[in-house]
Amino acid sequence: MRTNEQDRQRKRIEASQQNPELDVGDPGDKRKSKRSLAERTTVPSPEESAEGVRRMQNDSKKTSQEKESADTLATISGWMEAIANLEEAPELKEKKASLNIGSMQSSLSSKKKELKKSDNLIDFIVEHEGFSSTAYDDFKQTSIGYGTKATSKNQTITEAEARKLLERDLDTARKAVLKMKDEAGYDWNENKVDALTSFTYNAGEGNLKKLTKNGTRSNEEIAAMLPEYKKAGGKVLDGLIKRRAAELKLFNEGYT
Repeated sequence: MRTNEQDRQRKRIEASQQNPELDVGDPGDKRKSKRSLAERTTVPSPEESAEGVRRMQNDSKKTSQEKESADTLATISGWMEAIANLEEAPELKEKKASLNIGSMQSSLSSKKKELKKSDNLIDFIVEHEGFSSTAYDDFKQTSIGYGTKATSKNQTITEAEARKLLERDLDTARKAVLKMKDEAGYDWNENKVDALTSFTYNAGEGNLKKLTKNGTRSNEEIAAMLPEYKKAGGKVLDGLIKRRAAELKLFNEGYT
């Protein structure tokens, strides 16, 4: 008769022959898998490997960008906090008060000064031109308002409309003066620019070139020649004499 141990060994042999994967040894026995390492390991394809590398690079790049962004925000936040603290510091306020400085107000103030100069020039022109609500003969052209060119002899205009046209034409005249200043290298300040803008608005860009002799005359020579432009239609006009005298004073002394 077979012993129990022999019977167990027989059953184990029969089971391993029918299904090798279920071949189980006795407890404590070291057995090797019947499949090789190559059979148990999945090797990725070249495409899968490349995709994996790309993912790693993208993850690394994203992490780096997020860090840089966080560092930038932290820096900006720090500067803003520092600036806010400076603005609130009593010492800084006292210093600003003593120097008559108001951070952003100083920039706005300078712009207001520039606008004020433009208003001065407009008022200067208005005083010498006078206002006409209807078109009139003005030597070589038909004018209206404050000496701007009329669209027809039947045109009418309000003072507000005339002022807008004046500002438009003064801008054109001013550009011609600034162009001459840049091209000839003149050191004209705002007063001189305003005086010559008035002259150019009244006499034209061609006469500005004659007055400066195409940018070759000195400031002293320009001042000496300015009163000579007192004729219209071949006649000396009192209005032009007074206007040239006012422009000369503005050129040399500024607004008074």
